[in-house]
Amino acid sequence: MSLTVVKGLQSEIFVPITPPMVWTPVEKELKDMTVALATAAGVHQIDQERFNLAGDFTWRKIDDKCPSDKLMVSHGGYDNSDVNKDINCMFPIDRLHELVAEGFIKATAPYHAGFMGGGGNQEKFKHETGPAVAAMLKEEGVDAAILTAG
Repeated sequence: MSLTVVKGLQSEIFVPITPPMVWTPVEKELKDMTVALATAAGVHQIDQERFNLAGDFTWRKIDDKCPSDKLMVSHGGYDNSDVNKDINCMFPIDRLHELVAEGFIKATAPYHAGFMGGGGNQEKFKHETGPAVAAMLKEEGVDAAILTAG
């Protein structure tokens, strides 16, 4: 396989340089954890406001009790036609509920987070959206979050 490089070609969208990840030590067994989903794939409840496809730093609180067929994607940065057929391929909420039923994890969080990655105002995301999502997860007593991206 060879790669072709075109001199002067650059991305049409702003791609930020992201800082290194911050890791928190795992102190519980998985079977004792409450787990949340956080997705940059633009997932939200059907009755919630759609994301602005040109770039959006806002987020949506997704109720854990919302049936998966009442979830959708509004994200202009990837082909989301398959995700809108089966939301679990990007937001595996039904799979997470199955893990609870089988005793692999203790519980799912009361609410999960949906936002749109791939652009938008990164400073607002870093200083407003991210901390707001983290605060919600902390208030819910979440032990682990699964992050998916489109």
